[in-house]
Amino acid sequence: MSKTDPITAHILDTNTGTPASQVIVQLYTTSQNSTTEKDSLLVTSKPFAMAKTDNDGRIKTWSFDPDIDYKTTGIVNNEWEHLIPGVYKAKFLTGKYFKNKGSDSFFPFVEIFFEIDDPKKHYHIPLLLSNYSYTTYRGS
Repeated sequence: MSKTDPITAHILDTNTGTPASQVIVQLYTTSQNSTTEKDSLLVTSKPFAMAKTDNDGRIKTWSFDPDIDYKTTGIVNNEWEHLIPGVYKAKFLTGKYFKNKGSDSFFPFVEIFFEIDDPKKHYHIPLLLSNYSYTTYRGS
């Protein structure tokens, strides 16, 4: 059985009713900006993890930036040791996906912020995608 990371994703192309394969997805960490209002977040300038969806539109494992900070990500020796509670951002590069299919798209990318409150749980981010709309929910 193959390893599955504690954060996974799945994209379905609702135009075709099929999985969206070869979509690049990036993961970012965030932190609160103490100089502004409480709900303001600062997003790291570069992703700590990236992956492409497989033929089933899924991401089960990620590739990690070798220069990441273990304290903010829980990554040790290029593997997820544990999740760090906090707010994360998943950035789906949807415009490139539709361009490669020869289609127009209103959204060049989709950013989904989500909160990890229990590092022992699995976090799944599904994305239902079309050229001019998208929706997401808390997956299992």
